[in-house]
Amino acid sequence: MKFFLIGDEYTVLGYSLVGIHGVVVKDPQEATDAMNIATKDPDIGVILITQRIASKIKHLVESARLEMSTPIVLEIPDRQGPIEDRESALSVVQRLIGIKV
Repeated sequence: MKFFLIGDEYTVLGYSLVGIHGVVVKDPQEATDAMNIATKDPDIGVILITQRIASKIKHLVESARLEMSTPIVLEIPDRQGPIEDRESALSVVQRLIGIKV
């Protein structure tokens, strides 16, 4: 199972330093294309997507969460920090596995 990141250039660069590969997107169309490719790859188990990019393709992110058991789609903050009123990655994981960490 692999992780895959969809984000801005700084976030993708930072995560690549710990071995998580990803793609830099600059507009909603690129984000949609990256999401479609990632959801169809059977080797990808977790898709990380920055909150700001996810907000641009919210309908696609929500449908991926509701319709598929894998890959798991997690929104993460980018270098500008978290967006208010967004569910944190930790709370998503806790909800998915049913255990408070």
